[in-house]
Amino acid sequence: MANEKTLFAMDLTVLMAVEQLSKETKQPLEKILLAFMESDAAKMLYDDSTKLWWDGPSATAQEFKNRSGS
Repeated sequence: MANEKTLFAMDLTVLMAVEQLSKETKQPLEKILLAFMESDAAKMLYDDSTKLWWDGPSATAQEFKNRSGS
């Protein structure tokens, strides 16, 4: 289980990735956040063994786009 600081970093990565995706797609933050949290990319991000959050919000946004076909 990830510690509190790691979970905070993961949450922050989600927020920043969602903001980026919202700007790129011109869709509301809420819609992107819901789609992201239901995605395989979110599962990967919160699985500390993948270390996706280490790569930052741009990599996380790209992983979401790759896995959602966007």
